[in-house]
Amino acid sequence: MARKRGERGTGSGGMDRIETLRLLLRPFEEGDGPAYRAIRLKPGVTRFLPSHTEDPAEAARCADATAAAFREAWARDGYGPWAVVERASGRLVGHLGLRRLPDLGETELLFLIDPDAQGRGYATEGGRAALAWGFDRLALAQIAAFVLPENARSIAVLERLGMTRSPGLVRAFGLEVLRYGMQAGEFQPVGEVFAPPSGASSQ
Repeated sequence: MARKRGERGTGSGGMDRIETLRLLLRPFEEGDGPAYRAIRLKPGVTRFLPSHTEDPAEAARCADATAAAFREAWARDGYGPWAVVERASGRLVGHLGLRRLPDLGETELLFLIDPDAQGRGYATEGGRAALAWGFDRLALAQIAAFVLPENARSIAVLERLGMTRSPGLVRAFGLEVLRYGMQAGEFQPVGEVFAPPSGASSQ
């Protein structure tokens, strides 16, 4: 039986991780704590997140709690946000993926990329893979994203992904935010979404 786009295993054989041309997207592991905390402690990284704090100790606790919540999402729902790993370096550069929001009746796309790795298109590359995986592997009918109106960089990513802005503002996470959305039939991948299977010819 042919695989769907996004139904692609990795060297570990797991279906909970995928590879794009430059990124490995995999669930968070216990050993990711120091690198993930370091990212979230950089100036301005979390300023558009509901959990934003200027207190370094609280920011570190929040980073650990967030990674734990992402792992719990995988155990509970069968999907959740991934750790984003740069394939060339093996370096953790953020989080990205899908998260179920029962209170809103939505599944959202979310992402956070290390400032030192921004400007390379990682959020767009990973976002396309997450959308493809969500629609094909999870058979989701729609995927949403929520963003503060002043978060211009994230808005640009969502628009590059082809997501459509809903009118006005909505209430989510205790904030007034913009909602972007995409229906399953609207997803149009651009170029190669996933890395070629291991051993495939490059010609």
